[in-house]
Amino acid sequence: MNKAMVLIGFWTIMLLFIDIILLHVLWGSGKELAFSLHASLMNILLVLCGISYIRAASIEPGFLPKPSISVDFSDIDLTKDISTKSSWVVCRSCSIFTPPLTKHCSLCNGCLVHSRGHWYGLRTCVGLLNYKFLLQLLFWGVVFSLYTLFVGVSNLWDAPLCMISSTLSIFSAAVLSFLLLVEIQNISTMEGGWKVSIPKVFGRGSRIFWMFPCSSSVSSKPGVADL
Repeated sequence: MNKAMVLIGFWTIMLLFIDIILLHVLWGSGKELAFSLHASLMNILLVLCGISYIRAASIEPGFLPKPSISVDFSDIDLTKDISTKSSWVVCRSCSIFTPPLTKHCSLCNGCLVHSRGHWYGLRTCVGLLNYKFLLQLLFWGVVFSLYTLFVGVSNLWDAPLCMISSTLSIFSAAVLSFLLLVEIQNISTMEGGWKVSIPKVFGRGSRIFWMFPCSSSVSSKPGVADL
């Protein structure tokens, strides 16, 4: 857990370092319009990354509710503890029936539908209700990295210091792009395909807000239609 938070801290410092280098270079160039434009866009992208991270880490991912009283499953076959694509099984730890493709997280002590596992950097699991914000975090991180790479390369000849920011931007863009592609591939393999999976993840509201860290129309707890 501590190593993951150190990694998040390192990544945050790296993005801020890139931002500071480029702002210093642009300010020294004397181009006030270019400085104002690039500074505004870079900081807006950083704010979007920050808000996406906070929402992904703070929103309850959609754990299945536990029974308020003890349930007797003595007559149920408990040889399985992980749901398959077509079967409902009993979770020994939560003492509940779990729908297909549900996983139990021992760290969060709960069963999660459409679980993407426990993300130590977020200090929580990623499930149906906060998956959107994880994707937004990765997406805006990639956009920020590519944009700062463009700004750095554009000013490389006038300011060799941009070589450092460009190198860091390439590294950041490569890692975040890989993680984003993995998660996009996961959406395509969810039951029902893109047409069904995307509204589950991003909500059934206006598509304009799909890539912004604002509230979606996904219910506070996954219902039968979302399982």
